Amino acid sequence: MAHQDLFAIQRETHVRIRDAHIAEPGTGFGALRWLALTENDDDPGVDEALDHWAREVLTRELGGPPAEAQVEKLKPLLAEARKGAYGDVFRASTGDYKENGKLGELPKTRTKPKVDIMEAFELYCSQPRIKGGLDGPTAKRWRPVIERFIGWIKHRDLARVTPQDAVRWRDYMISQGIAPKAVRDVWLAAPRSIATHMLNALRLEINPFAGIKVEGVKAWKEDDERGFDPEQALTILSATLATPSHLISAEMRAARRWVPWICAYTGARVNEITSLLPSDVQPILGHWCFVLRPEITKGKRLRRVPVHKHLREQKFIEYVEERRKLGKPLFYDPVRARGGKGANPQWQKVAERLGDWVRDTLKITGVQPNHGWRHLWREIVRGTKMKPELCDYMCGHESKSGTGARYGKRKLPVLAKELALFPRFKVPALNRPPMPLKRTRRSPQQIAADKAESTARRATA
Repeated sequence: MAHQDLFAIQRETHVRIRDAHIAEPGTGFGALRWLALTENDDDPGVDEALDHWAREVLTRELGGPPAEAQVEKLKPLLAEARKGAYGDVFRASTGDYKENGKLGELPKTRTKPKVDIMEAFELYCSQPRIKGGLDGPTAKRWRPVIERFIGWIKHRDLARVTPQDAVRWRDYMISQGIAPKAVRDVWLAAPRSIATHMLNALRLEINPFAGIKVEGVKAWKEDDERGFDPEQALTILSATLATPSHLISAEMRAARRWVPWICAYTGARVNEITSLLPSDVQPILGHWCFVLRPEITKGKRLRRVPVHKHLREQKFIEYVEERRKLGKPLFYDPVRARGGKGANPQWQKVAERLGDWVRDTLKITGVQPNHGWRHLWREIVRGTKMKPELCDYMCGHESKSGTGARYGKRKLPVLAKELALFPRFKVPALNRPPMPLKRTRRSPQQIAADKAESTARRATA
């Protein structure tokens, strides 16, 4: 640690101790305790406490044990900071609130940030529990947030950020037209989580974003996130049977044909399905099932979900066997990969394009396409005699009873029997020849407008 940084710590310590007491310093005999605290004390116990204090400060600053030389340098500076701060409080008890001249001699800034915000962000994303690490979806979503915060606050030191700064950041984002829910769940959540991580690593003393709330966000209710209604579901499932354009890849045609049906009959997340490999569809104990690997599920838990009989009747298993012979994933081709980072895997792009297809081509809006099937699945389940804990397991929800996670390979026959109670979707188009492709040509202006709308939607999602 640089020489200047040690004196900057002295200044920060002085200000922190002073500000903790100066608003109510007391008067008369009550104020004399501050004067007493400014006296030099040769008690060995005081020196021992000072040594412990210096080591604690430096360990937090450096993220590891400090050198003895730095401890010895910092001890007198901390003692001077404490003495000066108590002296300021005593003077305040007499009405003297003038700035301590010593503070003007000490550096206000360090040679480098105490806790670099971007380094803290990378440390946070490097945790094993953060999916994908620095190339994962969390890092992809939050990096622009942190970069914008740094640009707004005009420095990179997380230790200098105050709760007042956090409030101003919240208000600024709202003034920029960001929805209150997005401010809460993205623009505040990102720096708050990073600050919490550094607080737990003993690199910060407070989390300036803790407790900062956003008004105008409705309390979440299950019905708030509605799924597709029966008419919308029929529109999508019927469209899966239409003749696709020859300009669409074989994998994307298959994704349109099968992913909506699989989601409709499993309640699985779209990303969980678009990432499937042929080996993830296999017979176990006499029942065909989807094996959703931990690395692709939100909760990082293995799930085995039966393949609904209606899917088998539509010859989904035959399609799986075709891809198995080719040695390729079900809904994307690694050969077509453009060499992007792990934050943009092919299967995620497939899910995004399916969402665009539902919104832009089928004109179904007001529902998140990648979650609409999950909510519809739960709504349909409520009208059946299916056991709630088994339904929780199949769609990847935490079971309220705590028993859902117990259902695994050995319980697959039970799950298959349960899923048989889920009613079929009645789609007349299944009994008719495929609908011919209707070519609707968009003007260049419409293409540009649709692209701009899609970009804006993803930016504010």
